[in-house]
Amino acid sequence: MPSTFFGIEIGTRALMTNQLALQVVGQNTANVNTEGYSRQVVQFDQTDPYTLPDYPHAQPGMLGTGVTIAAINRIRDAFIDRRVFAANSWQGAIGNLRDILGRVEEAYNEPSDTGIGQLMTNLFNSFADLSANPESEAIRSTVRNNAETLIAAIRSVDAAMTQINPEIQAKIAVKVGDVNSLAGQIAELNKQIRLSIAAGDHPNDLLDKRGVLLNTLSGLVDIQVTESSNPATGKPTGEVQINVGGYALVQGDTANALPTTMTTANGNLGLVTAEGNTIPLRGGELYGLVKATTLLASYHDDLNTLVGNLITAVNTQHSLGVGLDGVTGRPFFIGTDAASINLNPVIKSDLNVIAAAAAPTPPTPFATGNGDNARALAALTSRPVIAGFSLSEFYNSSVGRVGADSRSFIAEADNQDKVVNQLKNQQQAVSGVSLDEELTHMLQYQRSYQAATRIINVMDDVLNRIINGLGAGSAVGG
Repeated sequence: MPSTFFGIEIGTRALMTNQLALQVVGQNTANVNTEGYSRQVVQFDQTDPYTLPDYPHAQPGMLGTGVTIAAINRIRDAFIDRRVFAANSWQGAIGNLRDILGRVEEAYNEPSDTGIGQLMTNLFNSFADLSANPESEAIRSTVRNNAETLIAAIRSVDAAMTQINPEIQAKIAVKVGDVNSLAGQIAELNKQIRLSIAAGDHPNDLLDKRGVLLNTLSGLVDIQVTESSNPATGKPTGEVQINVGGYALVQGDTANALPTTMTTANGNLGLVTAEGNTIPLRGGELYGLVKATTLLASYHDDLNTLVGNLITAVNTQHSLGVGLDGVTGRPFFIGTDAASINLNPVIKSDLNVIAAAAAPTPPTPFATGNGDNARALAALTSRPVIAGFSLSEFYNSSVGRVGADSRSFIAEADNQDKVVNQLKNQQQAVSGVSLDEELTHMLQYQRSYQAATRIINVMDDVLNRIINGLGAGSAVGG
């Protein structure tokens, strides 16, 4: 038979169980605004029943012994979490590409009156003006000024793009350091979680903390997360393994640092280990930075191609002409690319050196009013110079590509922001805390607690009557 205090024991268990359930509600409510917090729910379960002994005429069966809390569960959807990781990764990549290409667009400053395209047109237009009046010092001065203004714009764009690259390299080193720091923290949490689960605990707060770190890590680099299980029992250990492009970043409680050396060889974007192996990058801020270096290099190559052909075309034609001093064979520009282009120092100091005239054909004497070479220089604006394109056409195509890429990344970044927000809303709907729901649970557990106290009071009253009542009756009878 159950003890005399059996009913009180059932009530006590109900009190303790509902009190703990109320504490869980308090924990949820307190963390309603905590980043990465997962809603916790109480899993109630019956305690082991008591088998009643045989009665004279029947076997009544088993008698329940009360309630207990089997577990305090952390509500998560692993599928949504992984989708959020993937979305974070691409958001980080596109965000960096958008920002860096925005800086390239600012450097070109197109379309505008101070952009390379317009300034190149101004130079060729001034050559056309000079062809009509080759002896005019004012027009020759305009030619020189337009050339120097164009050179300044070219070198400004070159300097801006040259400056971006080392900044990207520095950012890559910083981001790799952030990744390695996060990996170390996750590895340590892996150890704590494994030990806690092995001891039979539910380390919900540690799991949430690790989830926040994984979320941050996924924005830096594309990660593949797998849960570990005990090979002997097949049960989860609580640890996660993290791979980056096949590279084991975290294995149990061990973190393997990412290298900082970048590679873009053969179109493979990634990081290179000390052994010479490439870790491919497919997302995250690191991928965006590495990808940006390849785009920046191609834009820079286009600029140097333009400037190199501009220098060659103008110098070739100018050297065929004759200055007012009767001398021929002099280049208009010096240098070979955007970083080194400059105006011939002789032209800077003497406007008469500008070769506006075509060289005379003997025995025809040199004529100072001849503007044929200036006319030929002006015609370079529409003459095919670079792979069938004129200088202006090639430049417009190059700048157009920068603009198109930039607009594409801006649009994609905006769209990815919406995707991430939508997924986080889904994640919040599953794991987030609803104050209305918690209030309902609080009232439910409160009423259950009050009912348990009533059971204890009733049982106490019954025992009091039995003990004191029977005791009083015995005393009178004696």
